[in-house]
Amino acid sequence: MQISIRRELPEDIKEIHALEAEAFGCRLQADIVDRLRDDGALWLSQVALVDDRIVGHAAYSLVEISHNSNNWHFPALGPIAVAPAYQRQGIGSALIRAGFEVVGEAGFGLLFLVGSPNYYPRFGFQPALPLGFTSDYVKPGGRHEHFMALVLDQSLIGSVRGHMRFHGAFPDP
Repeated sequence: MQISIRRELPEDIKEIHALEAEAFGCRLQADIVDRLRDDGALWLSQVALVDDRIVGHAAYSLVEISHNSNNWHFPALGPIAVAPAYQRQGIGSALIRAGFEVVGEAGFGLLFLVGSPNYYPRFGFQPALPLGFTSDYVKPGGRHEHFMALVLDQSLIGSVRGHMRFHGAFPDP
């Protein structure tokens, strides 16, 4: 199976919406992507194609990290979706790796996500809380392994820390 990855095109939008809804079994993630796009907050949107058909999608938006009077912006991955008939065939992995290239080329040293602690560590993601980051998606004293960061620039650890906020398109936790 030949997988190709490219940025979304305007004519892909309806198909991306349908793919996100099918993959998650509801419209929540599809609506998040649409709202990010409508608000100009969809930093990167990539699609995976097999036989010229969109079978996967990865969205990236910028999050804000705040600590005292300091504010930083870094990308966050999500939602990411693969059509059910194409899952477990490396399409999600290909999308994630293609996104890493763009994130690195853009000069970002950190990438965040909220996702499965059983899946994302294989790509280098680790719990963000021990690195000095908090989030509304982590309740005080609660489980935090799903809130993760990929460190692309080790020099940022310790110098960048604080509370991470997603764009308003994401639901309150």
